[in-house]
Amino acid sequence: MSRLIVTWVVLILMTMIVLPSTDVAKIIERLVKGVADESVIAELRSAIQIDPSAPSWWSWLGYAHSLRGEWDEAEKAYLKAQELKASMSFAWFPPTLPISWLPKHGNVSSLTINDLTVWQSLPVFYEPLFATDPKHGDRFHRVVFVHGAEGQNQFARNLVQWMIQGNELPQHIADAPSVFAASLRLFSERLGTPLRVPIKAWLFAKGNGSAFSFTGHTLFYGTIPSDRWAWWLKVAHEAGHHTVPAFGEFDGLHEPYSGGFLGERLFALWLWDEGRVTRDANELQQKLNEYLLKVVSAEIVRAQQWLLQNSESEKPLMQVFLGFCLYLERLGGYELLRDVMANSPNDSWSGFKIGLDRSFTERLRNGLKICLRVPDANTTLSTFDIAALRDGLKSQAIQIAWWLPKGEFQCEVEVEGSGNLQIRWGEDEIAELTFNSNERQKLTCTFVNQKSSWQRLRFWWLKGKGKILSVTFRRK
Repeated sequence: MSRLIVTWVVLILMTMIVLPSTDVAKIIERLVKGVADESVIAELRSAIQIDPSAPSWWSWLGYAHSLRGEWDEAEKAYLKAQELKASMSFAWFPPTLPISWLPKHGNVSSLTINDLTVWQSLPVFYEPLFATDPKHGDRFHRVVFVHGAEGQNQFARNLVQWMIQGNELPQHIADAPSVFAASLRLFSERLGTPLRVPIKAWLFAKGNGSAFSFTGHTLFYGTIPSDRWAWWLKVAHEAGHHTVPAFGEFDGLHEPYSGGFLGERLFALWLWDEGRVTRDANELQQKLNEYLLKVVSAEIVRAQQWLLQNSESEKPLMQVFLGFCLYLERLGGYELLRDVMANSPNDSWSGFKIGLDRSFTERLRNGLKICLRVPDANTTLSTFDIAALRDGLKSQAIQIAWWLPKGEFQCEVEVEGSGNLQIRWGEDEIAELTFNSNERQKLTCTFVNQKSSWQRLRFWWLKGKGKILSVTFRRK
């Protein structure tokens, strides 16, 4: 009889201790908001004491310890949740977690672009019940998390929370959250723009295929188009609105500011630089090639022709401005484009020109080095090999648009080849250099530029052949 009384007393006490459902929701809500104080930890441990076989409590305990940076305790809690066959949930994806956990933590997939790896979760229920978008107040019940490496690559940080109204992502959008996150990080790091994460993306089940971005959020209206490459460009465009300086206003395309359009084009170029698109490259390679030829290369040629008309006092069309930015990036790397943008006093065309003058002036003191990874100024695109966008031009005769201020300059040419190379600045011959070996060599010449303007910089192999690896200008 005494044992029966004790049993009933224990059951009554357990019932008194069990957390009501409203308290459960409050605990989860506090955790989702980033609150993991001692009271939350205590309440979670009390719940586990009552039902130690409940895997969700262990998952949330791991989440709470992760918020506090208590990684040993967090790992123990997650391992216990795995042991109890816990389902993947919001609780598995705290804002920060060790990278070493990710390959086996939460059934994530990975995507690597330009040596930057991101990890994407499966869609899980949004906790505690649903999320509402900030513009329309619609409900979203599932979320996909994307994390990316941070600091010394020991930890991964939540970059994107991608909300969906359905249960799964359509196949052609399956990796769009990862591409969105990778674009955000690439643009932020290479262009030196701040990025406050996570960015929240909202994928509406229905819509006309448009998208809209504002601080901290991007809204995608519907799942069209039904093309994977189009979605890669689409998310890179929206990532550009968050992280690419938006110079404008320009006419010519459906948006007056350049951030999104430039994001698309830089993303495509950096994919090309990497030499592969993704593990299943065949699906996307042809469309990437077409985009680089018909959009990127065409705009670079158009920009050079515009510059050579000495019309820089006029505001260019959007396509010309984009081609100009891409031209600078191909010649001097993203560092040159970043410097021009950083030196611009404002995001107008006149501000961009000031930034260009400042950057060139600074670099010419120590040497402004360019690589000829662009179409020739007179390129016929039907014959252009886009390999030059990565490897450089190999033609017998090359001419590009270039600018120098007035003054005396040294020009250093690095070549792999043998023969006589003539260099012209505008209509004037400034040097004929003789290379006697097929090995890499550098030769220099000096010349005086009489007029501060865009000119044709020309190279002709009068005899022999070779590849121009780089050209460096330095003010004397």
